[in-house]
Amino acid sequence: MCAALTAAGLILGYLESFIVLPVHIPGVRIGLANIVSLMAFYIAGPVYAVTVTCLRVILSAVLFGSPVSFIYSISGAVMALLGMYVFSKAGFSIYGVSVACAVLHNTAQICVAFILVGSGYVFYYLAPLCGVAVITGLIVGFLSDVLINRLAGITDGF
Repeated sequence: MCAALTAAGLILGYLESFIVLPVHIPGVRIGLANIVSLMAFYIAGPVYAVTVTCLRVILSAVLFGSPVSFIYSISGAVMALLGMYVFSKAGFSIYGVSVACAVLHNTAQICVAFILVGSGYVFYYLAPLCGVAVITGLIVGFLSDVLINRLAGITDGF
């Protein structure tokens, strides 16, 4: 199951690179690959979510990215995974967890940009990125919820 989810995440991430959103903020994406992280978390637990997410980020950087894109991706992924665990334990629904993870992911990436660029001006992007993260987080949460429910009979043993 980890391999299948990792492969699905790689495919979704690659396909998403062809989607151009009508938003004039650098780096904005829907985050479709995060669907597999949420699915792994809710179907198999936190250890599987960490495994699938880390494998997906590493393989994506090797296949399609660069060392800098890896730093951005892994920082966002780590914060999102921590948020996934904390917010789910706090009783948030999959939608709330997804939105919180999207916001945390963007926040971590802005912090990395601050370190790499050395300018506080990058923090001006945080508010619009978080606004978009609410929308994309809801989309990812919805799609994850639908897929988890549709695959319930197949994934019951995990």
